[in-house]
Amino acid sequence: MGSYNLFDYFLIICFIVSISLFLVSFNSNLTGKLTEEIITSNVTIAKYLAIQFSDGLSSGIEFGTIHSLPAIDINATENYNGNSSGTLYYINVSNDGNTPVDLCIRGNAPLTSLGLDEIGLDNETYANATSTDALSPSLANEVSLTNEYVKSGEGITVGTENYYRFWLDIPASQPSGDYNNTLSFKGVQTTLSCGS
Repeated sequence: MGSYNLFDYFLIICFIVSISLFLVSFNSNLTGKLTEEIITSNVTIAKYLAIQFSDGLSSGIEFGTIHSLPAIDINATENYNGNSSGTLYYINVSNDGNTPVDLCIRGNAPLTSLGLDEIGLDNETYANATSTDALSPSLANEVSLTNEYVKSGEGITVGTENYYRFWLDIPASQPSGDYNNTLSFKGVQTTLSCGS
């Protein structure tokens, strides 16, 4: 074996120093030079409204057959047929939704017969409440229907109901016949207008 010259020692030292520097550099990147960053995470959940009519309301509002006139505050047939004489007319804000609802109501036209006789829309009235028994909704709070949507229950929370009672006034001179019209209901996000 030959002897090493000074240049060989120099190369060996350079090799050892290079490996040492590499190991120090690699090790310091793992342990001492990590940083922390904060980022934001976002999601938007859309408001979703879901309402469901009771069977009584879905079946329509019937006032029955009237035999003598004038007739004032004729009760709709399901006004007092529920438990504790509550009404069977109600709208449920379904658990399928995720936000409170304002309910709106309107009539399309006066009650009209085949002979085109009319009972004015303002003769058809309603009251609403968030609970029902023999006294609620109350005739004392009745409101006449209009052909524009108006609020008929506000801030009805998910999983609860808004109850209705309906009444009809028929003047003494009203011609005989079968009369009908159409009522419309809609739910809107609380605080928004009913629109048209």
